[in-house]
Formats: sequence, C-alpha cells, structure tokens
Amino acid sequence: MTQYDQYVTGIALSQFVYGAQSLGINSHAIINQVGLSQEYLKPSARVPRSKYEMALLKLISVHKNNSFGVDIGQQIIPPLYGVLMSLALSSNSLGDALSYLARYQAIASGNCGEVEYLFDGQNYQLTIAMTHQNPIIRRHVSECVMTMFCNLQRLITGRQDLPPSELWFEHAPASESVKRHIESIAKCPVLFEKTDTRMILNNSIHNFPILGHGEDMLRIAEKQAEDQLEIINKRLSAIEKIKWHILELIQSSKPRRETVAKRLLISPRTLDRRLEQAGTTWQELIDELRLQLAIEHLSDTQCSINDVARKLGFSEIRAFQRKFKAWTGLTPTAYRNQSPRIQN
Repeated sequence: MTQYDQYVTGIALSQFVYGAQSLGINSHAIINQVGLSQEYLKPSARVPRSKYEMALLKLISVHKNNSFGVDIGQQIIPPLYGVLMSLALSSNSLGDALSYLARYQAIASGNCGEVEYLFDGQNYQLTIAMTHQNPIIRRHVSECVMTMFCNLQRLITGRQDLPPSELWFEHAPASESVKRHIESIAKCPVLFEKTDTRMILNNSIHNFPILGHGEDMLRIAEKQAEDQLEIINKRLSAIEKIKWHILELIQSSKPRRETVAKRLLISPRTLDRRLEQAGTTWQELIDELRLQLAIEHLSDTQCSINDVARKLGFSEIRAFQRKFKAWTGLTPTAYRNQSPRIQN
C-alpha cells in the first residue's frame, strides 16, 4: 500500500474540526484552505491522509497550545461515532466494548491507524499504531486518542473512579505542564518515551459491567459495523484501481477520464458513477493525487519548482504555482520554506 491510498474517514476529521471549533478556532475555514469541503465531514467520507495531516498542522499552529491533542480528546461527541458508540454502549463489559472498538476502528481511522486489545497474561493492553510519520501529528493524535479512551470508559460505565493502571506514550512529554494535564485526566501513572502508545487495564476494570448492555442492540450494532466495513473495503478496491492508472498517466501525460475508463474496460459514465459512490469526483481525485505528489516532490530540495510542475503534467510553472496556492493557501516556494520549521 502506498501513501496515496491512505485515508481517514470523516469521523476522524470531524473530531478535530468540531473539537477545535469549541476551542474558539475557525476550523471550517482551515479545512477549506487545505482543499477539504464540508462533504469530508460526513462519517462515510474518505479523507486523504495528506490533506488530513495538513489540516491538523494548521489547527495545531493556530491553537498554539502544546496540549491541543489532549484538549480535543476530552471532547467526546457521541453522534459523530454512530455505530461505534452503539457497540460500546451495548457491550456486556468495558473489556468487550474496547474489543469491539479495536475490531471496527477502521470505520473512523480508515487505514491510517490500528488498535489492538490483547491480554498479556497479567493485564489487558489497548495499543494504538498509526501511519503518520510527522512527530507533531503523531504526538497530538496519540494524546487525543488516549485521552478519549480514558473519558470513554467513564462515559459508558457511569463511573469516574475507574482509571487505567498505566498510560504509555512513545514520545517525550511536550512540557511538564502537559504531562501533569494528562495525568489529571487519566488519574494513573503516565509514562513517556516507551516502545509504543498503550493503555493498560487490570482484570477487574476489564470485566466491569456496562449497565446499558443489551443483546439485541449489540447484534444490530455489530451487523451495522460489518456492513459499513464492507462498504469501505468495496470503495477502496474500486478507487485504488482508478488511482493506480491516474498516477501512471500523470508521470507521462495528462490523465483523461476516457483513457482510464478504457483501461478498466468500463464507460466514462460508469467511471463517474463509481467515483460518486466513493464520495468523490474525477477532478477532486486528480487534485488529491497531484497535491500528494507535489508535497512529496517539494520535500526533495534537489527538485526545482519547475521540475515539480513538469512532473505533475503542468505546461508552465505559473499554472502549477496558481493551482498549488489554491490547494494550500501557499506558493510552492513558501510551502517548501515553511515545512521544515513547523514546530509545536
């Protein structure tokens, strides 16, 4: 799988957009700046990883707070999570709820994240992993997710006195105040610079019953989750084929709908219908892939702006500069100069 196939769903983006909005940030304007329309806030939307990361970096920089991820993670918005929240509330125990959330996490994190919930012989371990490479994003996302899990277990059990045994983070604390902030939420020891990011729970917490448990509701929620995962997988396989041909054509010529449709042995109209079913359009897909390629090429300082424009199929550098600024709000040169200095 390449970086061009990586995505999160509208659920993950919405958590940060609506959470940031409650912190006084004009988050809707920011996602527009990176080329994401309001359609990407729909739960079933597939948000390209590159644009999702650009949005997060802008939100983090505007907030200017080392605890941005923690602040977002404290805001659990049940309607956003739909069937995932139904599974958690209908489970027999806290451990069952976490097992279901781990199994169906792709409904929110797409293929950019992974959650495991396992018993190591002594304790239960909820471990998260992600494909994000930027250390700023990894830190804020992991702190957001772990803060959410701490608050979620209190929400679904109705108990405030059920802390995990420990929280682990792979990164160093941003500051002593952030460390204390996380400890005040988790109400347990928080360890940094560990091998991975995880939550550790003892057996009694794992088996703690959920009062709202209902077998019928659980079966309905599980069926809905299975159906949603199946839809996600079908959309992914269809779009992957289209993307593969577009990426190949971008390198050598201008990609055309008719050419891709002919290669897939379908009509252009069928191609458009498949894109519509996946929640995107031909132009949005072209822009998404060109932006991702542009960001990759701009990270190579040996590649001139003119070379980047040529590799993306632009006839002149000015056309590329205008398009890139429309996508990101920055010129290619400004973006290249800014990127290495982003800090938080």
